[in-house]
Amino acid sequence: MALLTCILSVSIGSPQSSVQQQQSPRQALVEILSGNQDRLKRHLTLELQAKLTEIARNSLQGSESPLDHLQLLKTQDGRKLDAFDYGPILFAINDAKQHQRLEAHIEADNLHGDRDEIELSLHSYRAGVEQETPLAARVAVGMRLQEGVWRLDSITLIAQLSMTNPGVLESGWWNGHLFGWDNSAENSHKADSEPQKEPPMSPMRAVRMFGLAENVYAQKHPDQGFTCGINDLINVGKGIDNGQIYKFMDPDFAHGTYNGYRFNLIGCQGKPAKSFQVTAEPLNGTGKAYCIDDRRNLRASDDGRASTCLNQGKIARR
Repeated sequence: MALLTCILSVSIGSPQSSVQQQQSPRQALVEILSGNQDRLKRHLTLELQAKLTEIARNSLQGSESPLDHLQLLKTQDGRKLDAFDYGPILFAINDAKQHQRLEAHIEADNLHGDRDEIELSLHSYRAGVEQETPLAARVAVGMRLQEGVWRLDSITLIAQLSMTNPGVLESGWWNGHLFGWDNSAENSHKADSEPQKEPPMSPMRAVRMFGLAENVYAQKHPDQGFTCGINDLINVGKGIDNGQIYKFMDPDFAHGTYNGYRFNLIGCQGKPAKSFQVTAEPLNGTGKAYCIDDRRNLRASDDGRASTCLNQGKIARR
């Protein structure tokens, strides 16, 4: 498949020594997204904070603050932003009037000492149905521990444009329909008549969610480590999303089958368990098998067998 890929990386900080953190990098990122300028400034590097102080000292009273340009997300009237400390969704922007929702899904959280990189994918929904667009966007947010506070270090945006998707030739898509968002009254009326339903999670994304849930569980239960109990992962993280209570994993996973796939958790030896493997096989034997482990290696095999995936699977990407 022919693809055009654009990568934008912005470095925001410089290295400092590791200090015991008071909150997780994800909690720091939630504060950054809160829209509160004081919280945003707290999680900027000390170098940027010093520059902001210098600019404020030399600026005219009442002039625009540079922090206005550093806001990662700005929502318009009628759109509500929610960010979450736990769960598979970092933030969601809801437009109740247009029946639209934009979600940032956590694909990986790679913590190494005083650095962390949180990988996100963006998904757009209309009337509860995910919209397919020619553009697939991923964001990697780098965080660095500096004087005991997790601070924003870098933002990398990867935008992948499929040149085999016919939608790329539709003029409407280039006129503001990025990621499936549309403000037209016609589509708003259409959304009103469509039933609200939650789209099933793809097996590849489900395996990713299992891996994320395992990491959350191990952090909450350091004496036990990872778990091979699916019900443990379903109950690991609870919160409020769009006014509704949610659990990290859909309760439909409790019986080990979901959306035509059978899921298994294995390899949780020791106490605390320091390893795990998640596999997903198609129930009818047709389709790819997916697997992931404690090293966050997501792989796939074309023969639909979990054993092949674990031993010879190829790296799987969205």
